[in-house]
Amino acid sequence: MMLETILSNCDKRYEKPEHEQCADCSYGAFCQHDCGKCLDFIHNPSHAPAGAPERKYDCVHMANMYTCKYSCRYTSEIIYALERCRDLHDIKELKVLSFGCGPCTDLFAIDFLREKQILSYQKIEYRGIDYSEDVWKWIHRDILGFQGKCCKIKFFYRDACELIPKIAEGTWTPNLIVFQYVFSDMEKHTDVDNIKSFINTFARYYNTKIQPDTYIILNDINLGRGYGGGRECFDQLYRKLEGSVCRKGRFCNDNSKSSYYPRGYTYGEDSDGEFPRNTNLFDLLPWRKYSPYDTCASAQMIIKKEAGK
Repeated sequence: MMLETILSNCDKRYEKPEHEQCADCSYGAFCQHDCGKCLDFIHNPSHAPAGAPERKYDCVHMANMYTCKYSCRYTSEIIYALERCRDLHDIKELKVLSFGCGPCTDLFAIDFLREKQILSYQKIEYRGIDYSEDVWKWIHRDILGFQGKCCKIKFFYRDACELIPKIAEGTWTPNLIVFQYVFSDMEKHTDVDNIKSFINTFARYYNTKIQPDTYIILNDINLGRGYGGGRECFDQLYRKLEGSVCRKGRFCNDNSKSSYYPRGYTYGEDSDGEFPRNTNLFDLLPWRKYSPYDTCASAQMIIKKEAGK
């Protein structure tokens, strides 16, 4: 299985003693020689040392640790979403456009479901977009090793806000589009006008070129803008897409720290509410030293373009 191979490779790289710190570490003297702490500084900036610069995802060693800690959770979240995309289950040629692909947990989910014979595609073409080439280069090289006659993989290392006009001009069209923790990242690193421009450009592309029975999966932190997420962008995007239907919901967050929402934040009256299961679908024992989460916790929206619309 692709996921197990990638995690094993990341684990081997992370265990090498020379990988405690990059020679040109952007965090300099503030580096803790512990990627778990650096990840915590990214997710919780108030935990960083006094006077330290903003910690960013710019370290290949952190990428290995991140992949081992989070991939099983994020892959499980996409598996649950794909199980609800029933028109994809019997498609023979799957064409995937992945925004914010990172370690490609959506591709791991697709591979898992193909192995379980839930997806039955004969050919797959995967195009991943991520602006951090240096961060993911070793993991992406591992993934490219899975290419073959019936599996084509390409990566595009550009900011999604900058690349979307080029995609809109092209002729290649996917039948599955994934936004994997994209809008929460945009909220942190770009301004509102750029996000609006991205949504508008994507909507024009979708409305003019995307074929019926194409699915969009939006999977992200179950938080609004005011709390470090970008869940509002789901609805903003959907409202601009013509001839489409959607479903949305959320997983129970077993790690919620809110006394008002002990199962995680609700997702509105027009949603499916809480999904029936939030179980991480993989054996976490081999990766226990990375303290992986044993449950899912995201919010999701699934959009389908209807025929004849």
